[in-house]
Amino acid sequence: MKEENKKCWSCGRFQRYYTKGYGNLHKEDIGFCTSQNKIVCKDEGCKMWNYRQKVRNMRKQMAISSIVDICSKLEVIKHILTEERELEKVKNEKY
Repeated sequence: MKEENKKCWSCGRFQRYYTKGYGNLHKEDIGFCTSQNKIVCKDEGCKMWNYRQKVRNMRKQMAISSIVDICSKLEVIKHILTEERELEKVKNEKY
């Protein structure tokens, strides 16, 4: 990955700080770096930068489960349309 893309905000060791607002939370531009054990700005970078592997795996699992769900729903729709087509054929043959 390019060096300019290795900012703290995209590192797996960066824990962003939030402030409580009225009814929601606001992202701050600072956070805690667990590898350096200090508070850092989100645009800083270091040599110990790593991917957010947990987030990637979670997104991948969500995508897979969504695809499986969509496929099962499409199968139901296909079955309904096939039955409808067969009923139309039977009606047309009678008349």
